[in-house]
Amino acid sequence: MKQETDRVKLYRVERFTGEQLAGLPDSLCRYAQAIGGLPKHHYEVFEKRGWLLPFLFTYDDLLWGRWTYWSDILLKGTIAGSGPIPQIQWTDTWSHPAQSTKKMLSLCLKHHEANIENFADWLLWGLAASEEALQISEQLNEYYYRTFDLFLLLDNPTDYLSGILCEQTGKGYKAGLGYYPTPFHLTCMMVEMVSEGVPEEMKRQTVNDPCVGCGAMMLPASNYYLRGSAMDISSIAIKLCKIQMYFYAPWFAIPGQVKGFDEQEPIPLIVNSDSGIGQLAFNFKM
Repeated sequence: MKQETDRVKLYRVERFTGEQLAGLPDSLCRYAQAIGGLPKHHYEVFEKRGWLLPFLFTYDDLLWGRWTYWSDILLKGTIAGSGPIPQIQWTDTWSHPAQSTKKMLSLCLKHHEANIENFADWLLWGLAASEEALQISEQLNEYYYRTFDLFLLLDNPTDYLSGILCEQTGKGYKAGLGYYPTPFHLTCMMVEMVSEGVPEEMKRQTVNDPCVGCGAMMLPASNYYLRGSAMDISSIAIKLCKIQMYFYAPWFAIPGQVKGFDEQEPIPLIVNSDSGIGQLAFNFKM
């Protein structure tokens, strides 16, 4: 009973109107038409690339409105006349909702077959951000399917995956050694300090992070800029960064062919390991 009460408090459904809640199933089904409907069972995840997107779009419509905002810009092909960027209110990393959400992500990795690499691949497949078919067991897929809670992530936005990567590295994940992310409250402060100006002019500018990690700097920057570029030496950090851009900053996740920026030539999102110095370029510049 206590767990159920805590869950109700965590979701805070009372802030939504009855009309909003009643419209969720219809919204999910409408978005799911592109993938032939929602998965009826966990095993259909293997067949439905992008199965998480209907949930992402529906929850974002309810909470932030960023995907609709960016989709309208993509359809028009220009940022001109797009209006203010929908602002995300970032959650205090140490708040109860954020800690509960992080606990959910940590629980996802408790399965004996789970690791940060295949969890990232599972999310990228669900977000249609990867062409590679899933290479995990049905048992692990079912576990992820039943444990992962996208709504909590969207409802309590912060840089979760940096913390998860550090946590997994401390448990023996060697590919993450040397990864030391800047605390999210500091990156938010840094972005606030340098992001002064006329909002419409800032939207046309490009933000760059040469050591992007999981995106701790780019996330708060998404409140001010619609175009960015970044790079990092860690391939797993790049995967996790891409995932967080899908969650919170669609203009960095799917740049598209959009005009109206200070520099017109679009550059697609790429992972490039041919730089000769081992650095992985992660460009999401539009």
